[in-house]
Amino acid sequence: MAKSVIGLFCLLQVYNIFHHKSLGVRINIRVTKLVLLHSRPQKLKVGHHGERSLESFCQWQYREFGGPRYLGTNHVPGGRDDILPVDSAVLVTRTDFCVHKDEPCDTVGIAYLSGVCSAKRKCVLTEDNGLNLAFTIAHELGHNMGMSHDGDHATCTGHSHIMSGEWVKGRNPSGLSWSPCSRNDLENFLRSKASACLLQTDFRSHYKVKLPPKLPGMHYSVDEQCQILFGTNATFCNDMEHLMCAGLWCLVEGDASCKTKLDPPLDGTECGADKWCRAGECVSKAPIPQHLDGDWSPWSQWSMCSRTCGTGVQFRQRKCDNPPPGPGGQNCQKASVEHKACESPPCPKGATSFRDLQCLSYVRQAGKKKGSIMTAVINDEKPCVLFCSRVGQDVPVLMADRVMDGTPCGPYETDLCVNGRCQKIGCDGIIGSSATEDRCGVCNGDGHSCTIVKGEFNHTKGMGYIEAVVIPAGARRITVLEDKPSPSFLALKDSSKRSINSDWKIELPGEFEMAGTTVHYVRRGMWEKMSVKGPTKLPLHLMVLLFHDQSYGIHYEYTVSLNTTRHKNSEEQKELEYLYIWTHSSWQDCTVQCGGGERRTVVSCMRIANKTMEVVNDSYCQHENRPKPQVRLCNYHPCQYWWVTSEWGSCSVTCGKGLQQREVVCVYHLQNGSVIHTKDLYCHGGKPPALQDCEGRLCRTVWEASEWSKCSSECGHGVRKRTVLCRNPQGLCDPSSQPTQQESCEDHSKCYEWKTGDWSKCSSSCGKGLQSRVVQCMHKVTGRHGDNCPVTRRPLTYRPCQQDACNEKANANTITSPSLGKILVTTHISTRIPPLLPLLLFAPPALSLELLHNWS
Repeated sequence: MAKSVIGLFCLLQVYNIFHHKSLGVRINIRVTKLVLLHSRPQKLKVGHHGERSLESFCQWQYREFGGPRYLGTNHVPGGRDDILPVDSAVLVTRTDFCVHKDEPCDTVGIAYLSGVCSAKRKCVLTEDNGLNLAFTIAHELGHNMGMSHDGDHATCTGHSHIMSGEWVKGRNPSGLSWSPCSRNDLENFLRSKASACLLQTDFRSHYKVKLPPKLPGMHYSVDEQCQILFGTNATFCNDMEHLMCAGLWCLVEGDASCKTKLDPPLDGTECGADKWCRAGECVSKAPIPQHLDGDWSPWSQWSMCSRTCGTGVQFRQRKCDNPPPGPGGQNCQKASVEHKACESPPCPKGATSFRDLQCLSYVRQAGKKKGSIMTAVINDEKPCVLFCSRVGQDVPVLMADRVMDGTPCGPYETDLCVNGRCQKIGCDGIIGSSATEDRCGVCNGDGHSCTIVKGEFNHTKGMGYIEAVVIPAGARRITVLEDKPSPSFLALKDSSKRSINSDWKIELPGEFEMAGTTVHYVRRGMWEKMSVKGPTKLPLHLMVLLFHDQSYGIHYEYTVSLNTTRHKNSEEQKELEYLYIWTHSSWQDCTVQCGGGERRTVVSCMRIANKTMEVVNDSYCQHENRPKPQVRLCNYHPCQYWWVTSEWGSCSVTCGKGLQQREVVCVYHLQNGSVIHTKDLYCHGGKPPALQDCEGRLCRTVWEASEWSKCSSECGHGVRKRTVLCRNPQGLCDPSSQPTQQESCEDHSKCYEWKTGDWSKCSSSCGKGLQSRVVQCMHKVTGRHGDNCPVTRRPLTYRPCQQDACNEKANANTITSPSLGKILVTTHISTRIPPLLPLLLFAPPALSLELLHNWS
């Protein structure tokens, strides 16, 4: 029971760490299952090799507790009601492990990055490092929830936070917080699909353990804390009481000297009369702050509009610091940031789209040559991620995790991307508003003021422009799309001579002003779509440009007001005399280009008059029963793999011999005609080279720098130097590009030195004896004990001494220490407890391994 309470108390600390206001997001840690392993299971292999141990633990926990029967009814239909879901599994052990080595080292935790919701990666392996175990678990859980080390971000390397890459001995953990980079990493992870399991929360709790809201040191005495660190036979070293808040010293039964791990005791540990340890110092006791909920500060001013033309986004924010939440208090509710749509002047006619401008901006930042024109490619599943592709190539490249705020989610959508998410914009222009247009284009309308017109066009005979339908003026919500990719082209024209893809000129995808409204034209490979919000002020003539009788059909629809009148001319009256029938006019192309597909007949409406037949719009046969198409099998040959290469990049150097790179990928030809990237092993033949030699010819400036000298200081700050020479044959090196010859440096390799006390008196009053003195390894600046002094230079602790000759009744004296009598105080930084029984904890949020990190 004692170990269970210690484990729960540790998780309570983890819970409080994830409720720290610096995180910005309230993460609730809840223990759903706690297992004490009194013997190691046969299939659980935990040793010195951390990566293998983590992998073994992940497999073991999945077999024991990860199957569908253990996920609970809120995760899997039919799951067991008596087992709560597990989002992360944490194994605590005192086995000393290392990440990639099969030997002990300073690593205390390892986890899979962003693996919290992955069945076989939601695992954390931690070493029981004593009083700081809660911070080790919190750090590794942070990895499991997508947080990288602060050192991986250029803006978060200057301060020590929870996700710092190294643990500094003697650092008090109570003052640690989350860095802004950790907060951003977590927010990005929670926005991704990888965090989906965290949204499914089961609030059932079958076994509740209520722990009082006290400081940690109020739960455990100094003797109990020593036992946590060094075992049940350890007690507090009273000789070091005056330094106990700076570092906890303990004496293990049977040892002659005290030892420490340099970690301070828990906050709230008594250090004197009416005093306790707080943040590494012994201070007078003060009342623990009572429950205090946080409240919002006033809103800031609205930001500038994110776009200089068209529709953009503005935001304002507030902070939860008026007051900030106290211990046990609630964070502020609702959002800390609000957004609203803003309207700038309309963009100039023919201007580059906002998304395309972002692609061009990345090209310029990367220093690409002028010929590298990039256009945006919209991923339907990730509309707010910036993908770009070179003109003429259908290979999208990820350029940024999110587009700029105010970017439309799609070329024909009014929703905007805000903070990497596609946000609904109400028809009233308010972000998050529930106001929507009805099918008639009326904001918050009832949809009864118009009618929907739908139609299909399947004409496949002929070559050139063929009119499909005339869309009347006043039409709204026009959508025209091809049923599947086709070598034909959609074309649109109004009576004012404005057009798309007319006169045998094919346009690039984009926005076009026509008939008093904007037409959004999308082309992805051989598939096309046109959309118009409307209303149109002029009729629009929809046409299809046929090549070699190849068109797979288009579908169109639009709405018109019920008040729109339809004029029928005399030609329409004469059409009543014709006979209209359905017929199989031709065969469509195969549904796939490889791998086996089908060909279907085109069922067309034919007009019969004067013994002649003519294909007409299907609407003329709407009163007849349409037959089903006939089907044949086709294109049995398998799909192919081949190598695709990009253009060579620029030379790696501007002067002399260098390298050029290019992208070489193996692609697979899909049945629909498109290609996807796949593994290299599937492509036959040798892989084309991705590197080649090149030579830069701009050699005007060539600076050559020697290696840096050693740091001038071996303990603290100093400088290091190097020689910089101009190697240009004419000596015409540019002074502005000259490398630095001197820079500051820092070296702590020789900060520890041996310190000795005075020699004691001779141990014998006559004859031969011994003298002793205290020899300690201490830091030159801080005076702390350490173990980094060179052993070969350690001064003598004992030396012989000679007194006058003894008489026959001489007695030998006991050797004593000049400072602590018979107790010799030494520091043991890396003393380990023999491996004990591992402790397994299960908690909701979890960890992962795309990166394996050391936490020392």
